[in-house]
Amino acid sequence: MTSIRAFHKILHHQENKKNEAHLAYQESVQSFEVVAEKLYQLLKKKEIVEKSYNDYLETNGTVTNLATHYAYIEQIKREIMTVQTEVNQKRSVMEHKQAKLTEEHVEVKKFESIIDKKQEQIKEKQKYIENQVMDEASNRQYFNHGNR
Repeated sequence: MTSIRAFHKILHHQENKKNEAHLAYQESVQSFEVVAEKLYQLLKKKEIVEKSYNDYLETNGTVTNLATHYAYIEQIKREIMTVQTEVNQKRSVMEHKQAKLTEEHVEVKKFESIIDKKQEQIKEKQKYIENQVMDEASNRQYFNHGNR
């Protein structure tokens, strides 16, 4: 029977792996948040510029200003597409790290369960041995008392 100490060592190793996975997940979340915030700011910027462009259309703006606004909106749209791709990549990495963290958490729980079961088996074995010793002592006392 494998000793509980060995399982504790394995559990400690698994907990370290889980902690590393947790740190990696936290880093990926922060990375995702940075890129998502960048996308949000670009979308806000685009909304403001489009409103300004529409206001310019309603008033009598010059063609050059309209063309400049339109070109600026197109540039922002290209940036948004680029950042959207980056956001999707960061989200994918973050989801992968979360799956890894969940997997490591499950492994830790498995070893905790194994250790609990082993400890319960040891307690039951000790109780059985204790009962055997008590039975033996009781039998000796009975026979010693009965032989007199």
